[in-house]
Amino acid sequence: MDYRLALMTGVDIPVPECGLTLHQPTIQEISMIGEEQFFIGVQVLCVDKNMYTQGEIASLEMTNFQIFMMIMNEKTQRDKKTAVFQLLGLLFPGYNPMITPRALLLNKNGENSIIVENNFEFLQRIFSQLFCLSASAQDSFNPGNDAAKKIADKLMRARQRVAAQKKAENGDGSVFAQYLSILTIGLDSMSLSDLAHLTMYQLYDLVERYKLYVNWDLDIRQKLAGGKPDSSPDNWMKIIH
Repeated sequence: MDYRLALMTGVDIPVPECGLTLHQPTIQEISMIGEEQFFIGVQVLCVDKNMYTQGEIASLEMTNFQIFMMIMNEKTQRDKKTAVFQLLGLLFPGYNPMITPRALLLNKNGENSIIVENNFEFLQRIFSQLFCLSASAQDSFNPGNDAAKKIADKLMRARQRVAAQKKAENGDGSVFAQYLSILTIGLDSMSLSDLAHLTMYQLYDLVERYKLYVNWDLDIRQKLAGGKPDSSPDNWMKIIH
C-alpha cells in the first residue's frame, strides 16, 4: 500500500494484518516521552538484520522479529524495552503493550492484538516511512565473535538515518527543536504552535522543501544581481517522496 498521502496528511493508518490502527504522533506528543527515548524506541522497533555485514545474524538466520524479541526479553536491555513501550503508547493510544517469550501483545479492553513473526514486517514497513528511515544510510559493522545473546546490545550501536542525523547536525541538542525553530522563522504561514502539531514525516517534509526553496531563491537573486552561479539548484517543487 502507498502510504505517502496518509503520512502527509497525518491521519491514523489502519494495519489490518495486525488488527490495529496506527496513530501518527505529533512532535508535541513525542516531547511527552522525550526525544532520546523516542529515538531509542524507533531503533528497536525498526531493527534490521541487514545492518550486519557478516557474523552471528547470517549464521543463525535470525529474522528482524527474532532480534526484536531478543532485545525485549533481555534483562540488560530494560531501558530499551521501556522506550519501546513508551513509543508504542504514542503509536497505539489506549493499548497496553506486553511482551511474552514469543510475541508482542497490545491489549485493549481485555482483547489482545498479537504481533508475531508473520505480521511484524507489516508494522516495520509502515514504521520505516513514518520515521523517515533510509536503509542506504544505515551503518554497517562486523559484530565479531561474541555470543548470540550479545547481538542485541551491539545492534543498538548501529545508527539509523534519523539518529545519525540528530548527532551530526545537532550534537547533544534536539533536532526537532532545531527544525521547529528554523521553520517558525522561515515560514510566515505557520506559528511554533502550528509546527508542534505536525508529525515527524510532515516536519521533515517541510524542512526538505524549505531547503530546496531557499537554494532556488538564492540562485534567482544571484542571477538578478548579475552573478553566475556555478550550478543550478533542483526544482524546489520536485517530488521528494
